[in-house]
Amino acid sequence: MAAPYRSREGLSTRPGAYGGSSDEIQLRIDPMHGDFDEEVSGLRKQVRKLRDVAQEIETEAKFQNDFLNQLMEKVLMPTALRNELPD
Repeated sequence: MAAPYRSREGLSTRPGAYGGSSDEIQLRIDPMHGDFDEEVSGLRKQVRKLRDVAQEIETEAKFQNDFLNQLMEKVLMPTALRNELPD
């Protein structure tokens, strides 16, 4: 997998310890050419954006799940009523 978290130099993924399948984010900052505060601030902003996107996805998934449940009830209700009618 190409490094999906790569956004700037120094930010990359690596396989988990002991050959695990999960990826870890590894950050390398050159102390001579990098500003730690600026890098941390940028990472915090990215985390905040990702958290907001995850929240929106969760909200949309709940909405769609509720919608599908209501739709299934409306579709199945006539079938259940028809099955209860005498032949």
